[in-house]
Amino acid sequence: MSTPKATTDDLKDEGFIAIQFGGLSDSDFVIYLGKVLQSASLWVEQKCTAAAYAAATLSTYAGDCAQKAEVNYASAVLFRRRVVFYESNAASGNNKDEAMVLAELRKHADMRLQDATYWLGEAMRAMGVDESGLYDGTGVTSGFVETGRYPLSTAPGGTA
Repeated sequence: MSTPKATTDDLKDEGFIAIQFGGLSDSDFVIYLGKVLQSASLWVEQKCTAAAYAAATLSTYAGDCAQKAEVNYASAVLFRRRVVFYESNAASGNNKDEAMVLAELRKHADMRLQDATYWLGEAMRAMGVDESGLYDGTGVTSGFVETGRYPLSTAPGGTA
């Protein structure tokens, strides 16, 4: 297990503050962020192999991308935790503003996870690691869809 490329200051730079998570003290908040970053670094390290992760320093493109992947993964986790914290402190589920805030937090969490996957893919390519397992689907076409009244000429039995 390697040391995370990202720091708690990187997450603070993203705008996360202690009051968003129940008013933790500054030292407790740093510990809280450190645990989230540790999880993010394990995610990146597992995907790109421990050796490649350890070799990627912040002075390289691969290391910079790995750091961005960690920050975005940790941000996704923190946004999801914000949803839970916000829901637990909401006065009423019928308030339109509360529903909009929750929807926005969920949207940010999803976007950050997508960004984390993008930067992880960039890091893996820069490290020379195959990143094809990160993405859904195979990229293979397995059939034809006929949308007009004329059959496709390339389909079996079709005429040109």
